[in-house]
Amino acid sequence: MIAFRAKNVSFRYDVKKVVEDVTLSLTESEFVGIIGPNGAGKSTMLRLMCGILKPVTGEIELFGAELSGQPQRKVAQRVAFVPQETHFALNFAVEEVIMTGRYPYQRPFAREKKEDFEAVNNAINVAAVDDLRKRPVNSLSSGERQRVVIARALAQFPQLLLLDEPTSHLDLHHQYAIMELLKELNARGLTVVIVHHDLNLASLYCQRLVLMHRGRIKATGTPHELIKRRILKEVYETEVLVMEHPEKGVPQVFLRSG
Repeated sequence: MIAFRAKNVSFRYDVKKVVEDVTLSLTESEFVGIIGPNGAGKSTMLRLMCGILKPVTGEIELFGAELSGQPQRKVAQRVAFVPQETHFALNFAVEEVIMTGRYPYQRPFAREKKEDFEAVNNAINVAAVDDLRKRPVNSLSSGERQRVVIARALAQFPQLLLLDEPTSHLDLHHQYAIMELLKELNARGLTVVIVHHDLNLASLYCQRLVLMHRGRIKATGTPHELIKRRILKEVYETEVLVMEHPEKGVPQVFLRSG
């Protein structure tokens, strides 16, 4: 089944076009990476996919239904969005933060139900943050906080998970932990879409890549089809070396020093 479809979608801030004439479809259970240089329109495209932004022109469908015609709560029951950075003004405990992911299923001012607590406990277990559940969220490291934000998204029981630079500012250990978690979630059937600047991580984990350049989709394909020296030089305007990963056999990118 098609999880998402965009047809001739464009978006602009004031007079500046950021996304232009994009046509893209995603099938259920895909793990897709959106890559491209700064300003290519990647993060904007992610926000269009979940309805945070509305296209100026074009059509967007979510699981076969037009996105613009669906109530926000219904969309939030099927799509979860994890932004690049999340700041918490109030220093709630981790389990309270994750409970806010249940808002699409709750009535205003109503008490949490049994299924809400079950969903939160399930998200805590899947994201492996049980040891953090009583901690104030602002006491966590960046890597711990990112897992909590993902757990909050999982509490929505989404079918489509969108993440904007999920490993930015994280050390190697937490980059690996987050990407392995996303890989596990995808193996369970969740459709995962990430915006990623790290071409090597995107190549290691994503089944398909979408390369954006100047607001348009330059190409789509497997890492072997897109991570090529000629394509990267044209888009990033930088000389690189592309070699196979010694264990995984997928292309990896190295900068050429002076």
